[in-house]
Amino acid sequence: MTVFAALTRLCPPPEDASHHRPIDWYRVESVLGVPLPEDYKQLTSTYGPGSFADYLRIYQPDGVTEWADLTGPMPARIREQLQLDHDRGTYPAPYDPRQLLPMGGTDKRRAPFLDH
Repeated sequence: MTVFAALTRLCPPPEDASHHRPIDWYRVESVLGVPLPEDYKQLTSTYGPGSFADYLRIYQPDGVTEWADLTGPMPARIREQLQLDHDRGTYPAPYDPRQLLPMGGTDKRRAPFLDH
């Protein structure tokens, strides 16, 4: 069983995911200037916009808000913050922030599956 098959078995895609707009990956990659991983494309195409466990958000191309839009301002804002942290020496990313493309995030509260 593939990792993706295991994910969809444990966390079935929403029934309405088939109704979301198809993604023009060529256009998205042209806008971003980088090729995207196939597993990311499969994940976003299968699940559509939303979150996992109301905690982990995967940014979508042309997302419904600027806070979840892969092709909007959010990835650049996160990259800028990572660069500031890198330059200050606080919470430095293990890679050059200019080479990173943020593709998701959390709402910064504790994950519901970790609550006791």
